[in-house]
Amino acid sequence: MIMHLNRLIENGLRGKTMFMKLKLSHATKKLILSGILSIGILLSLPASAHAYTNLGENSDIQYVKVKRPLFTGQYTKVNGKKGHKIISPKGTILKVEATNGGSWAYFTRGAISYKKQQRIYQVPQTTKTYNKHYTTKYFRPYKLKLPVRTLALQAGTGFTNSKAGNYKPIFYITLDGYLQYYSTPRLKHYGIQNSWEATHESRAVDNPIWTIKPTTAVKIYSFKTKGKTSYIYYKKPVIGLTEKKVSAKYYRLSITKHQTVSKKWNYGDEDWKQGIWTRYSVGGHQFYYLVEISEGD
Repeated sequence: MIMHLNRLIENGLRGKTMFMKLKLSHATKKLILSGILSIGILLSLPASAHAYTNLGENSDIQYVKVKRPLFTGQYTKVNGKKGHKIISPKGTILKVEATNGGSWAYFTRGAISYKKQQRIYQVPQTTKTYNKHYTTKYFRPYKLKLPVRTLALQAGTGFTNSKAGNYKPIFYITLDGYLQYYSTPRLKHYGIQNSWEATHESRAVDNPIWTIKPTTAVKIYSFKTKGKTSYIYYKKPVIGLTEKKVSAKYYRLSITKHQTVSKKWNYGDEDWKQGIWTRYSVGGHQFYYLVEISEGD
């Protein structure tokens, strides 16, 4: 084979040196032959498939961003019922609700605005509704740029475990950029005591606060965060919140994070209830984010 390649080189060089003479040393010929053989070996190797990672192996991932358009479990909503499949476009942010620890995951659109909820039908969580492509090929982990986004902030100094602390105004910022505010009358109407408890038995994730129509909703124009304080900008003031008018068009709401507090209440020898919350100041007024409520006996 080497002799054949050597002959091809010499013949080729003769054909390309009609107007000039080239003399190749033995070492030069060996170098050329070595290069040709290397290229031949590389071309003969099969192309290796790109290795993708199963994101379900990382339990710390809360949100992902879609890298390639695909179906992620949502349908259009027609008269409250399931319509046709929605293909989530590149750039869509999804909430990772559950995984199988591998390449399967159940996604939702997360805490989106009431307005957007009216157009999206979310299939219930079952093994059949898991997405089977939870890998780095289709998704990448995403961290929310606004720390207070999706946190239900309630007026008050913290969880009181008493009727006096129920039905205080709540607001939160949705994933699609709305500030939704819920007044005391609206919360009482739906029996929403706080973001974890309601008058009817339900899991915290099923609390009506995430699905009912807000008292007021405003579109957020922009935001920025400095240290523990986030600044939210929008065009119309929200009754119940204290903003600062910073221009002819925009109002600014400041939200500052403070310490996290835990308190436990004991009933008799064994029964107990515990609350954990983080304190915030919102426009100079006290609010809190209820992290968790737990109880036992």
